[in-house]
Amino acid sequence: MPMMMDDYDDLFSDPLPLPAPPLALGLQERLDELRSVGCCRKIAWSKMGCIAYISANGKELHLATLQHHKKTGLWDLHLHADPALAEHMIRIFKGRELANLSWNPSGLELVVSDIYGRLVVCTIFIAMNRLIVSKVWMNDPENNMNALVGSLWLNIKKVVPLYRSAARQDGQWNYTATQQEMKGPYNPWAVKTPLSAFIVVSRSGHVRLVYQGQDNQWQDVKPELDELSMSSDLLTHAALCPDRGDSLLLAVYTAGKQLRIYRATIDWQQSTAKDQIAPVPKIFFQHLETIDDCCPMLDYTTQNQDTYILPSSEAQLTHLELLPQAADSRSKESASPTILATFSYLPNQYSVNGVREQPYTVLSRWVMRNVESTLHTVFGSLTSKKSNSPVRLKESTALVRLQDVRVEHVAIDLQQVNLSTTVAVAYSDGSVDFRDRFTMQNIAIDGDSDKVTTLIQVGFGFQAIDPCLHVALSPNMCVKVFFGLEHEPKMGNAQSISRDVDFQDSTFSEKATAAFVLHNAMAGFNNNNNDDLLLTMQDYMTHLPNDELLTQRNKMEQDFLRDLYRTLSVNLDQSTDPQSDKLLRYPMLQRCLSLQAALGNRSDKEARSVISKVAWVMMNLRMIALTFAFAFAKSGNAPDGSSELSKPDIMQAMVGLARWSMTLNDYIVDQLFEFNRCIDPDQGFDMNTIRDRIRTTRSPALLLLLTSTARTFLRYNCRGLRGLSTLSSTHLDQQHPHSHPSPLLPPSHALSEIFNNAHLPPRALESLFLETDSLVKHAYAAAYPAISEQKQQALEREMLVCGEVPEALWGVVERVVGRGGVLEKVGEREGVSEGELFFEGFEELGLEEDRRTRDWWARRTVDEVRKIVLREAPPDGGEMQPGDGKGTPRLRTCARCGAVMEDLLPSRGASAWMMNLQRTCFCGGFWMV
Repeated sequence: MPMMMDDYDDLFSDPLPLPAPPLALGLQERLDELRSVGCCRKIAWSKMGCIAYISANGKELHLATLQHHKKTGLWDLHLHADPALAEHMIRIFKGRELANLSWNPSGLELVVSDIYGRLVVCTIFIAMNRLIVSKVWMNDPENNMNALVGSLWLNIKKVVPLYRSAARQDGQWNYTATQQEMKGPYNPWAVKTPLSAFIVVSRSGHVRLVYQGQDNQWQDVKPELDELSMSSDLLTHAALCPDRGDSLLLAVYTAGKQLRIYRATIDWQQSTAKDQIAPVPKIFFQHLETIDDCCPMLDYTTQNQDTYILPSSEAQLTHLELLPQAADSRSKESASPTILATFSYLPNQYSVNGVREQPYTVLSRWVMRNVESTLHTVFGSLTSKKSNSPVRLKESTALVRLQDVRVEHVAIDLQQVNLSTTVAVAYSDGSVDFRDRFTMQNIAIDGDSDKVTTLIQVGFGFQAIDPCLHVALSPNMCVKVFFGLEHEPKMGNAQSISRDVDFQDSTFSEKATAAFVLHNAMAGFNNNNNDDLLLTMQDYMTHLPNDELLTQRNKMEQDFLRDLYRTLSVNLDQSTDPQSDKLLRYPMLQRCLSLQAALGNRSDKEARSVISKVAWVMMNLRMIALTFAFAFAKSGNAPDGSSELSKPDIMQAMVGLARWSMTLNDYIVDQLFEFNRCIDPDQGFDMNTIRDRIRTTRSPALLLLLTSTARTFLRYNCRGLRGLSTLSSTHLDQQHPHSHPSPLLPPSHALSEIFNNAHLPPRALESLFLETDSLVKHAYAAAYPAISEQKQQALEREMLVCGEVPEALWGVVERVVGRGGVLEKVGEREGVSEGELFFEGFEELGLEEDRRTRDWWARRTVDEVRKIVLREAPPDGGEMQPGDGKGTPRLRTCARCGAVMEDLLPSRGASAWMMNLQRTCFCGGFWMV
């Protein structure tokens, strides 16, 4: 019996150390690759939203994008395996392994390099998952000495805002930004057109400058950095960053553990003479500093029964980054350039003396500071002119070592975020850290309810779920794409990781809303694709507790849109001084409307909100207005100064847009009559009845009429429709019966039929909009000074994002749709039949959720940009047939809203403006094929 008790004591005594958790398969090989060569990124995410990655065999290039599915309302990663692209890359690189991928600052050009440092530049062509090869460099020999160890795209000269924080004051969030100029050097020929340039560094120490010249052709120069004298001088890593005076800082790490710092200056050899041979730039290098035996700081070996910590010197360099000068929000001065190096250690899977080893990464930093040296005053006495002031010497550079930061994970990727004020570190366990570049400490979740800096500070982050070897972060750092040894990309978005989050607590949702506004404002002014932000926001909103009216979700949506319109300075008040040209040119309006339409149209299973419908119609109106503006402009190729509409293809493109616009106008009038009929003649006008009808039917018609921005678009398009009506009639009148038919005749016939069958001519609709304009203007003027210009702007914004008619415009509603109002007068004057309008079909607009509309769209494939039917199924069922009888059309699909367009490739003689308008969806989303 005592022996049994002793056995039980052994069984339930202090536990033995647990075995080390399993590491990601292939992690050791990945670390060996990161240590041997600095350029080995196998997956890269462009700011336009395209994801490029290298296949498992290392020889093929594949693409992927985020895609939203209308039926389910879910986002996923759309993988696009293009056999033609894969075969093209294998043929260009002759079957050699691809090593590195790098997108340019605009996100439209991709550099692909192989293990021998040979380069190919690819460009996105119309669709996000379609690349074309722009330039190939295959003259370099297949030599490991040519492998790339570092690269940098030169910045485009522009000023961008940096949003640092949002602070709540008097119940309103205020978003402050500072203007930051992107540092040079720049491509000097990128004045009118965005020409690119990049620099790569090879293992042998050659620095290659690749740039587009005046003729848009790619050229390169290849100077040598330092002459190699021994194998320890071979480079393993290199990093570059822009610095003062349009120079570059270059840091290189050698096989002998030497860190060398240089300053590079580019002389572009520009010449004003046009007849000279294109100049060849020159690069000059100045050696600044060298650190021998560059490795992490030593620390003492400690040992306990759970862990065994080795000295940090056991770790080897895996990443080298140069952080450029950046503004420090905690002081008025800018932070100096900083060298950031990561040293990682991966132990074996066996214990040492019965104690397990832990993998770790050390983040080492050196700050570059300019030192001004002086001679002692005694040297002044040696000169003929004696002086007691010190003699100043040339300024030198000193490296100041900062305290290392040790992390008990293996880092596999490093990215600079928010204009290099934040560093994102991804680890092999799937987690991601966001660290302040000035302290290198994690951005912590704080309890300040009145200040927001990032989603990370609020409580969002990436959980360590799946181990990975390669990872890429989205343009706004809230979605990651990763894969392991199998090279099958997976997606994960930032979620609330704070255990203290109570979704019933409105404080957290308010902070999250402010953070989403902050990130979207930054994305807007930096031209970043914001699908990742939309995905993360919609995912968060699905976890909010909601009643039948979706109160909490709708409140967050309205707060977000209200602050976003205000932060991006979108002028929604066009009632006093309408400026359609500025509206058309300002891209932030489209960005805001796109988010508004997407947030209120979650899936086909849920009814679209009225504010989503308003935004969707406004985006279409904006696209049509832009098309009319370009179409009626004078053609640069026409000697007689005629407009673009003298071209048959442009005239034909107007047919679908004109039909859709006239259908929308009829729909608005029909819905206004519906509001008119719901008014009880015995009780008189009651605004509550109007509001209830908007809420129950979700009809956008009245809001489109009252919102000054939408009304401006409607009125502008009516002028375009009047012009098309006149032009089509002129073409038909000028056609002689015995002459050869003009190519403009078919589209003119189609347009004439559209206008003849319309219930109201464009002239009558324009008068309706103009009279409403006058009523709204007088209503605001009568309410002044209670409603100032600033308050007027706020009322227009509230009407757009909340779908509620402000009290100041209730009288306008009564005078428009009430008994004896403007609507009835226009109808009587034009002989409008309410009965015919009532039975008219408006399924093409897609604004109703009835069965007839669903069936209409289920039987057709519609080009939603050109507003034409591409394929149609017979009424009795069966497969869809091409609408023009020319075969099944190739399609593009919008990654955000799911709209479809025929995949028309540019042809010779096609109008450039038309192709540019069709490069993106009307919602601003990018196409996929």
